[in-house]
Amino acid sequence: MAPGIPGELPEVAYPPAPSRTLGKRLSPTDRDTLIAAFNAGASQQLLATQYGISIRSIKRLVHGSSNRPQATANRLTPDQRHAIAHTYATTGTTQAELARHYGVDISTIKRILRQPRSNGLGNVTV
Repeated sequence: MAPGIPGELPEVAYPPAPSRTLGKRLSPTDRDTLIAAFNAGASQQLLATQYGISIRSIKRLVHGSSNRPQATANRLTPDQRHAIAHTYATTGTTQAELARHYGVDISTIKRILRQPRSNGLGNVTV
């Protein structure tokens, strides 16, 4: 093919690149297996080589929204939130002591204490 002829495309020196999205390169099963291997102690380099993706992609998978057990493992229940507010209001316990006791950051305690609460009679107290 001659590049100067209208309507004809020139030959391509390289084939088109494969899709770059992880969703098309890894199946959901592969993702789960990769994350489980990482959590079991496999190195990011080993996983990147094994699955043919970059270390940055490995980091994105294992630290992204697809692998967030820690985000729900430390979540406080409504009863715990009520206990925090009640303990803080009725005792001399500091916010830092509450944070250590419940295994959360002090900013979590502050956020809980700022939230409006029910006083048990259906009324909201601030």
